[in-house]
Amino acid sequence: MLLAPLALSLALAAPPAGALADDPLLAALETELGRASDALGEQQSPPYHLAASLTDLQAVELSAEDGGLLGYSPMEQRYLDVDLRLGGPELDSSHPLRSGRFGRRGRSGRAVPLGLDPALVRRATWREIEARYATARERWAQVESDRQVLVEEIPAPDLAPTEPVVDLREPAALQANLPAWEETLRQASAVLARSAVVYDGAVRFAGKAATHRFVSSEGTRLRHSTSRYMVRIQMDTVADDGTELHLGRQWSAHSAAGLPERAELVRQATELEALLAALRVAPEQEPYTGPAILGDRAAAVFFHEILGHRLEGHRLKRVEDAQTLRNQVGQPIMPAFLSLVDDPTLAHYANSDLNGHYAYDDQGVPAARVTLVQDGLLQGFLESRSPSAQGRLSNGHGRRQPGYDPVARQANLVVEASRSVSDAELRQQLRDLASAQGLEYGLFVDSIQGGYTLTGRNMPNAFSVDVLVAWRVYTDGRPDELVRGINLIGTPLVTLSRIVAAGEVHRVFNGMCGAESGQVPVAAVAPALLISQVETQRKAKGQDTPPLLPAPGSEG
Repeated sequence: MLLAPLALSLALAAPPAGALADDPLLAALETELGRASDALGEQQSPPYHLAASLTDLQAVELSAEDGGLLGYSPMEQRYLDVDLRLGGPELDSSHPLRSGRFGRRGRSGRAVPLGLDPALVRRATWREIEARYATARERWAQVESDRQVLVEEIPAPDLAPTEPVVDLREPAALQANLPAWEETLRQASAVLARSAVVYDGAVRFAGKAATHRFVSSEGTRLRHSTSRYMVRIQMDTVADDGTELHLGRQWSAHSAAGLPERAELVRQATELEALLAALRVAPEQEPYTGPAILGDRAAAVFFHEILGHRLEGHRLKRVEDAQTLRNQVGQPIMPAFLSLVDDPTLAHYANSDLNGHYAYDDQGVPAARVTLVQDGLLQGFLESRSPSAQGRLSNGHGRRQPGYDPVARQANLVVEASRSVSDAELRQQLRDLASAQGLEYGLFVDSIQGGYTLTGRNMPNAFSVDVLVAWRVYTDGRPDELVRGINLIGTPLVTLSRIVAAGEVHRVFNGMCGAESGQVPVAAVAPALLISQVETQRKAKGQDTPPLLPAPGSEG
């Protein structure tokens, strides 16, 4: 049955007296949304919802290589996004299309000139509303056509209600002692220049301060900020057999003062270079099936990749997605001693700042702690304002990179264990499992990076994770042996069911996650985990030989 378009009023709720007086940019957004609501409300297909988001971004990047400053990239940018919808909350022009390309909207928005002149913002908002209205009319016709000629869908609203919020916080400003960071990067990168094994290496510092302004036809008025700073060491080499090896270490904080000091960064660069040298001559690991420990940081990335993405609610509305967990609420999906939450309200965990912290999501909804799994039982999903089923509301996880349409995304994913053991006991359990399976050793996976997880119906729902550092832990007590050249592979539900123990110490992984709504900052927190059986395969291998000449300055 076709739902009739709702000609709802777009009159903007009045903010408290004087609330916008000190912010001409926010007032400009309000003025244009009100003007558009009056004009477009007279059209045959009037919009029932309007929202505008203005993001002011200050950013800087410094990078150094071989002891010298490689680049300096300051940037200031303003970006506008408009959400304009035709139809009604149960079915509107943002609805995923099922014909052909599945109707993903992707990129939108526009750059806006800098400055405090409200006329600049008003003209950009006017242009974007015009463009979005034209797009929405075309798309609304396609949505109605899908409803007439395709099978009936599982009902779920396209815009769940939310309470309007007025909250005007201080804008953010980038704060960092750049000359001091230049010298820090030079000294840390000089360590790599003296190395005989590092063929390419760099040290990078980045700072980003963003001020978000948001106005909606429902009455929400927001101004809030985020600040994030990062320093990263990256180094690469090539083994004699052509295998390309990469190592990196990254630190993130809400202020530059929370990053490692110069001496610590130099020490970490020295330590990482020694590990890369050892990896270069380490044996290549054969394909393996058996028990493994995922170190705490590796376990955090692992949960983000293989489970977190399957709990993002928008995937349950897409007909091309396998929707693995859609009907599993209340059912066990991992061992009873494990729970999982996603909490963007957390700014810190285990003495580390968390990248996924924010006050409001990109749809103007307050951030909220969400219990995803409790004692092994699935409790629910991460939801945007386009929730995964009837009766569900946004839990503050509608996120995007400016210029994209928001969808449900992870923020701060935290694995909690009600039962844990010491590192020594975890390693002993690994040896016992390997011995019981007739193996000479088990694996300790210390560091992983990226990889992918497949969630579509037309392909195996499997994952492959790039292992950077792994060790053989021998059952007879011999010293651990460093190995290289493997990917961790498998299917998520089977692998999760084989977790048998957790360590006592939780550690934090901070990073950026790329998906349908662009790059968003995330964090994951987990203890080390013992899995009774994993599978690995050989990593892709390059064919280039190492350099014929040693690097200058490394001969001695």
